[in-house]
Amino acid sequence: MYKHIVLWKLQEEAQGNSKSVNAGLVKEKVEGLKQFIPEIEDLDVGINIGDYGASFFDVGMYITFQSKEDFLKYITYKEHDEVVTFIQSVMSAEEIVDFES
Repeated sequence: MYKHIVLWKLQEEAQGNSKSVNAGLVKEKVEGLKQFIPEIEDLDVGINIGDYGASFFDVGMYITFQSKEDFLKYITYKEHDEVVTFIQSVMSAEEIVDFES
């Protein structure tokens, strides 16, 4: 299995929306990819609920594919590119980890 984890820190305000509205939009748009991209095996997106003083990111995604080849197909879909474009317009930082297990 090929696993792709992404964390996003969002701007306080972007695209005319608050951070919390954009977090919901990011979650909705990423979850919508499952209906267009058959290579996605499993997808989980969450909005941070931690509030105990750590330096949190705002939204996290965990997605799995059967292989690296399937992941590389995933990043070629226009729907993926559209979601990436939106996220880039509202984020201030991003961290990514890919691994196989």
